[in-house]
Amino acid sequence: MFDTTLIASNPGREVRRKLATLPAALAVHGLALGAVMAGQLWAVQPVEQPDVVVAFVDAAPPSPPPAPPKPPEGDGTRAATKPADPKPPTELVQPRVIPAEPAKAGPPESTGEPGDVVGGGDDRKGVGVPYSVGTDLGRTPPSLVLDDTPVRPGAGIVLPVNVYRTDPVYPELARRARIQGTVVVEATIDRQGNVVDTRLLRDPGLGCGAAVVAALRTWKYRPATFNDRPVSIIMTVTVTFRLAGTE
Repeated sequence: MFDTTLIASNPGREVRRKLATLPAALAVHGLALGAVMAGQLWAVQPVEQPDVVVAFVDAAPPSPPPAPPKPPEGDGTRAATKPADPKPPTELVQPRVIPAEPAKAGPPESTGEPGDVVGGGDDRKGVGVPYSVGTDLGRTPPSLVLDDTPVRPGAGIVLPVNVYRTDPVYPELARRARIQGTVVVEATIDRQGNVVDTRLLRDPGLGCGAAVVAALRTWKYRPATFNDRPVSIIMTVTVTFRLAGTE
């Protein structure tokens, strides 16, 4: 039979061996930690570049050339003056309404009742009614003319008399827009009593003036006379457009 022999190890010796290797391990770890810290200290962080501001500066204009020397006084010469730049012509805008010519003397006198063109309801057109003719009675008597040159009313002139007329129609566009107003037309009546020329002096717009002119072209007059002779004359015709139910 075999005998088993157990040899117990010496615990004190094992402890001394471990303690002998501890300083070496601490030294190795210390060196590694120091190397890491030194690397952190030597590492350089990148520096951010600031924004660059670019300013555009206009270069200063060159200095003007020196003025030429003045001529000596007393030699009778004068410096030539620079001609002024011509100004562009001002554009003329023709007004839409031609103003009436002012009367030279005396207030105008009417030979008839003021005319109204009365508009109906929403679905009806207005019809023109009586007119008025303005005159200038303060003028001196016109000289007798042998041609058909028109004259203006004055002393000794027998005014023309309307014998036929068509009433102006209230324009549909003006009626729907509820446009009211007075149209004043300067009409030339020849020696045969026909309206041969017209000129708008006042127009509320939207076709009112055109409607009066169209109607005037069909009117017929007994001619004006001077010393019992027919003459052409310039008269003023006034027509008022008024909607029904308004004052």
